[in-house]
Amino acid sequence: MPKIAWAKSLFNAYHSVKTGDNVYKLDGTLLGKANTYRARCTATSPGSVQLENGKWISGDLEKKNNEWYLTKSCKVS
Repeated sequence: MPKIAWAKSLFNAYHSVKTGDNVYKLDGTLLGKANTYRARCTATSPGSVQLENGKWISGDLEKKNNEWYLTKSCKVS
């Protein structure tokens, strides 16, 4: 049977991360827990979600085992 390459499923942080969801770094360490603050998507920004520690994440995330993990294209500020 031939091997099939599957693409990763990526999700936009603004649309997918809900209040209380954990967000992890690429190495698996906890970056923070999402709070209720959001910044809307614009023509130049994919939207952002604020974490309880005051950091903002913007861009695409990957979902593994019902937890959110940053991707290389996700920005943290």
